[in-house]
Amino acid sequence: KLTQGALIVGERMAALGGLVAGVAHEINTPIGVALTAVTHGQERVATLVERFESGQLTKSELRRISGELQEAAMLGVTNLRRAATLVASFKMVAIDQSSLELRNASIVELLRDVTRSLGPILRAAKAEVVIDGPEDVSLELAAGEFIQIVTNLLQNACVHAFDDTTASRVVTLRIALESQGLLLTCADNGRGMPAEVLARVFDPFFTTRRGSGGSGLGMHIVENLVRVRFQGTIEVASEVGRGTTWTARFPLGTSALRAAD
Repeated sequence: KLTQGALIVGERMAALGGLVAGVAHEINTPIGVALTAVTHGQERVATLVERFESGQLTKSELRRISGELQEAAMLGVTNLRRAATLVASFKMVAIDQSSLELRNASIVELLRDVTRSLGPILRAAKAEVVIDGPEDVSLELAAGEFIQIVTNLLQNACVHAFDDTTASRVVTLRIALESQGLLLTCADNGRGMPAEVLARVFDPFFTTRRGSGGSGLGMHIVENLVRVRFQGTIEVASEVGRGTTWTARFPLGTSALRAAD
């Protein structure tokens, strides 16, 4: 049990480490494009000044260089904003994962933050995430643990749900506020699971990808967080060829989830 506990902690930290590497790679692209755009703009400004001071600047040349500068500025701003959005999303996810405190949060916005942070993994799996739920649902919750649950569900879908026969790979995250609490479903249109795998899906160290880096702890962590931290329940339904749906219920009024003030 001590070893299992240590491995679970290690698995959660490894997931965060994977996010760090993925986001660092992701940020590299927009910053590189922005740097190229700004460098080009700098060169065109130097040309503009040189032509003006020599008295050789024509109206058509001024118009052309001005257009290039506007394009460079727009390209730089767009990509820097994209990088800033990625950094903000990752910062929120990283802070939440390392904090045990409750905070008020929009549930839909939390799902968006997780999805943006997992962008490299989702693109590598060629999977699209659809988020469905009311924008005005805000609760006071243990955001770090909730994010860990969603992260593991999405990563599990990327690794296990799809194969070469899945043309359009879609994972739908849906939330709803019920009288008893928060309902979260995660449904994919992948290959599904046979009954023998379905029966053991929450067992620690059980994995169908042992030779491909699977630890068999991902869904065990999810089940443990939902049941112990949130005092909720999680169920899974799946059929071969018909996808998989995870349904988690988080009751209100616990130490991990309360109505927002």
